[in-house]
Amino acid sequence: MQISNQHKPLEGKLILTNYLRGKALWQHVTTVTDSALACGALESIPTHSEMREISDTEITVSFQVRIVENLRRKSRAAQQRARQVPNAKDFNPFLPYDSALYVGELTDHYRCLLNKYNVLDHHILMVTNQFVPQQTPLDTEDFLAAQICLEAHDGLVFYNGGSAAGASVEHKHLQMIPLPLSAECNFPFDGLLSLSGITDQPISTELPFPHKVVATEFTGTASRRELSKAAETNCDNYHHLLTELNISPNNDGLMSAHNMLMTRNFICVIPRSRESYQGIAVNALGFAGMLLVKNEDQLKQLDDVGCLALLKAVSL
Repeated sequence: MQISNQHKPLEGKLILTNYLRGKALWQHVTTVTDSALACGALESIPTHSEMREISDTEITVSFQVRIVENLRRKSRAAQQRARQVPNAKDFNPFLPYDSALYVGELTDHYRCLLNKYNVLDHHILMVTNQFVPQQTPLDTEDFLAAQICLEAHDGLVFYNGGSAAGASVEHKHLQMIPLPLSAECNFPFDGLLSLSGITDQPISTELPFPHKVVATEFTGTASRRELSKAAETNCDNYHHLLTELNISPNNDGLMSAHNMLMTRNFICVIPRSRESYQGIAVNALGFAGMLLVKNEDQLKQLDDVGCLALLKAVSL
C-alpha cells in the first residue's frame, strides 16, 4: 500500500534558527547529565553485560545482553505513578517534563530530554513539544530531529512504534544512544546492517527476521537547508521501507506496530507482532543485537529460548 504524503510537513518550512545544534547540543547533553545526576533526577539503572554468539543456519551473530542489577527503584516509581494517575496508561512524563532532564529545543516541534531511567550514558529522547500519539506516521519533523542529534554526535536513533513494538509512553518520541558502545564495535549488528552495498533502494540482510534497510542521507555539519533536505529524503526512504514491508496505517490512521533503527549509515524497519515472548520484552534495540533482561533467572530463560528465536517470535 502506497502511503500518501501525510508524512510531509503540514505547513511552512522547517526552521532551525536559535535551536541547539552540533557541538553545542552535545555539550549541553553532558552538562545536563552531570547536574541531573547530582540532584537525583537522573536514575540510571545499573547493569552488567554478557555476550552471546548465536548461529542460525548460515549466519552467526553476536548479541550484547544486559542484566539489570536492581529494578526496585524503577518499580517503586511505577507503583507511585499508578497510584497518582487513575489510568496509568494516560500518564505522560513529557507534559509536563522534568525540568532537571531538559536539554533544549531542537526545532519548532521537537525538544531534547534525558532518559530518566537510562541504562547507557547520555541516552537522549527527542520529544514532540505538543502531544502527538506515538504511532502517528513519522514525518519530516521527526527525521529532522533525528538528523540534528546525529549531527551532534554519532549515535543509534531508534523508534518503538506502539506498545507491541516496545513503546511504554503514548507521547510521540524517538530515542538515541551514543556510539560506539565499545572499542570493538559500534553495536552488535552494525556489521550486517551497515553493509557497504546499501543504497537508496531497500534491501534485506542475512538477519533471519522480516526487515528492510536503506542508506541514510547524512550531511554531517550542514546548513539549515541541507539538513531539511536530508530529513525529507530520509522520511521518503523510511516510508518506502514501510511500503515494502506492507506496514500501513490502521483504520484510526495510526501505523501498525514496527521498530525503526537509524544511524549515519542506514535506516532499518522491522514489523512487529508482539511486545514480548515468554515474558522477555524486546524493543527496537533488540534488532540491533542488544537485549535487556530483568535478572539472572530471565537470562537463563533467554538462553533456553535463544536470542535470534526471540527476535523471530516478536517480529511479524
